Amino acid sequence: MNKIYNKNTFLLLFVIAAISLNLRLGITSVGPLMDTIRTSLSLSNAQASLLTTVPVLCMGIFASLATVLNKKYGSKFTLILMLSVLGVATALRGFLPGFSTLLITAFLIGLAIAVLGPTMSSVIKKYFPGHAAIAIGISTFFMSMGSAASAAFTGIFFEVSDSFMFALAIWSAFALFGVLVVAFVLKTGDNSKLPKQEVSEVKYKFPSPWKQLKPYLFMLFYALQAAIYFSSITWLVPMSVENGMTMIQGGMLLSAVMSVQVIFNLLLPIMMEKYPARRNWIYFILVAGTAATLLFWTGDHTLMWIGAFMMGIPLGGLYSAALMLPLDETLTANGANSWTAMMQTGGCIIGGLFPFVIGFIYDSTQNHNYTMLILLVIYALAFILITIIGNKKENNFDKFIVDPSDN
Repeated sequence: MNKIYNKNTFLLLFVIAAISLNLRLGITSVGPLMDTIRTSLSLSNAQASLLTTVPVLCMGIFASLATVLNKKYGSKFTLILMLSVLGVATALRGFLPGFSTLLITAFLIGLAIAVLGPTMSSVIKKYFPGHAAIAIGISTFFMSMGSAASAAFTGIFFEVSDSFMFALAIWSAFALFGVLVVAFVLKTGDNSKLPKQEVSEVKYKFPSPWKQLKPYLFMLFYALQAAIYFSSITWLVPMSVENGMTMIQGGMLLSAVMSVQVIFNLLLPIMMEKYPARRNWIYFILVAGTAATLLFWTGDHTLMWIGAFMMGIPLGGLYSAALMLPLDETLTANGANSWTAMMQTGGCIIGGLFPFVIGFIYDSTQNHNYTMLILLVIYALAFILITIIGNKKENNFDKFIVDPSDN
């Protein structure tokens, strides 16, 4: 039996970390500057929310493109291409002013992330077939590190430079770093020397996930976690400012959320692998998120800080749990890619609409009580859905074996 870890495996984990740092920066860096951008460009709240809604929608619409690019060009080329698109789009925010530029770059950022996510899942499934939870934990940990950094420092970059364009564009440096790491460190194919998934002589033919029930349940769960995540990072700072905090204080509040998210992104997949009753873990996460939302609703600054630390639990845990669902139910790297792409396609399209809906409602009511109510309803729906999904079950894939006589 091959060793699970060697030097090349840790190099692959380094590559995964470098890519993951970029998976939310172009979106989370907008949240701390939402009010500044809205005021500077004379936008409504609904218009400003499009800067997070558009990339999330693109993450759903273009997720299936990952399967096409990976099959035609391979994972390494696909990763380099999409990281380059991500970096250029982010950098353009510092040179071309205007709302149209922000929208176009938001589209390109969403397109890049849409392909990077499923490609990462495919690589993880291929090289960590029995220990996907650890690799997922590394990926989500560094993705959260990037989110926490953008939440903490974007506002500071703005205060120092007096330019929201610079504060948004500076994060393109991480994409350049990712391109260099993938280009010079990632080795694929026969020369990779990585302990990869053993290729069996048995051939399988699996039905499309679009023709099965369970992937649709996973899609809905992903949609709910996406709605919670992107609505929170978009509107937490404006809600904090409305309750008497400064923009810097609101940014630090968001940073506290992201810091706890970092911890749970890393711990939850490991704990779910060791104690695999995933439904109970997700129940705990949803209860914590519900309590955090209620604490935010009070408007009391002390309780809001307590709620911020609790809010990091669902923002970190639900994403990790959602990524584990298709990996638990598939046998091959291609299967994980197609299930993840489907889950992300519908999930991001549905979940990505919520920041815009909240902005539209706030424009009409000037009241964030409706925002809190929407979040509580989402948590309740997620509780019902995970009850239906249940815990991981051992699957029998024998019925999908291809008879050699059929070839």
